[in-house]
Amino acid sequence: MTVLAMELTMRKRWEGWAVGLGNQVLWGFFIYQKQAWGLIPLSAILTVQYSRGMLKWRKEGRLEDSTSK
Repeated sequence: MTVLAMELTMRKRWEGWAVGLGNQVLWGFFIYQKQAWGLIPLSAILTVQYSRGMLKWRKEGRLEDSTSK
């Protein structure tokens, strides 16, 4: 899903940010299930980055632009 999120984002599709955020939920389950607590900082950083990207995208009005194409 990370690769899909990157691909969509590179293609300037807002769905890339959404897939990236959704992927972090899955990583959260993985981290909990496997007790891989060392991955929490990475997941937290990615969550912040995907959230900032989505908010910036929306602020610049790209979210609406990309759905009209």
